[in-house]
Amino acid sequence: MNDPANDLDSVWSLCLASGNSVDSATIWSAWSIAPAVTVPLILFGAFYAAGAFRRAAEPHDSGALSYETTAAVAAMFLLAAAVVSPLCRLSAALASAHMIQHLVLVILAPQLIVVAAPIRTLGAGLSRTTCATSSNGRPEVQWNRPLLAAGAYGFLIWFWHAPATYELALTSAGWHLLYLGSLMLVSLWFWTCMVRARSTGAAALALLLTMVHTGLLGALLTFAPRPLYPIMSGGAIVFGLSPIEDQQLAGLIMWVPMGLIYLLSALLVISRGFSEQSMRQSSATTGSADWK
Repeated sequence: MNDPANDLDSVWSLCLASGNSVDSATIWSAWSIAPAVTVPLILFGAFYAAGAFRRAAEPHDSGALSYETTAAVAAMFLLAAAVVSPLCRLSAALASAHMIQHLVLVILAPQLIVVAAPIRTLGAGLSRTTCATSSNGRPEVQWNRPLLAAGAYGFLIWFWHAPATYELALTSAGWHLLYLGSLMLVSLWFWTCMVRARSTGAAALALLLTMVHTGLLGALLTFAPRPLYPIMSGGAIVFGLSPIEDQQLAGLIMWVPMGLIYLLSALLVISRGFSEQSMRQSSATTGSADWK
């Protein structure tokens, strides 16, 4: 029988492999409300809500605010699912669940946060803590470097999937927080450069290169002849999988769903580039006609 005191300690602890073990019978009650993770999440939500209420008082801003707020709520929901819900505990037991958490942290939540325009909503004062902006709310030129952002993004993805650092992130509280924080910050930079790119060509190339190298990493995990993450072996067996099957599933998640998202994002960026070029040509034609 579980000790209630241990259960309470587990709820307040980070999702580490060294924490209380979970199985199919206990996973749905295995939540995590570790202050180091939940406090920043709550603060972001509170400040964003305050900013949204202030912006709601401006009638001309209501249309943009509506979909931005929807994106912010969705991002908060996904982040809570990744670091608070039972998925968090499961990600310390299964490589495949860890990859789903990774998908949320490096693609889904950052994309939605960028769409939510947090800098505009949180206010100019808070924006200085995240990224320099110009007067129109877009990132300054020195930060809007899609290929540079993609390089940092790719480095972190490979770094955190190296067996040694992978294990550190699941056994050390400090490394675990570094894992979460670094992925979120660099992913926000990466997706900001993709969504608000000054050069759509560079952004599309960055996304396609990211699709290729993450696909390669996914293939390596899928076809590796042995488990690369021994720390996950026990969890896989508890949930009825062999360690290699769990790793193969993780590799497929990175290779296929994540690869498709990068590809679709690249196609959207290319489409946007063509649309912007067409608009510029149309404006130039109209301007020339006015002078005749």
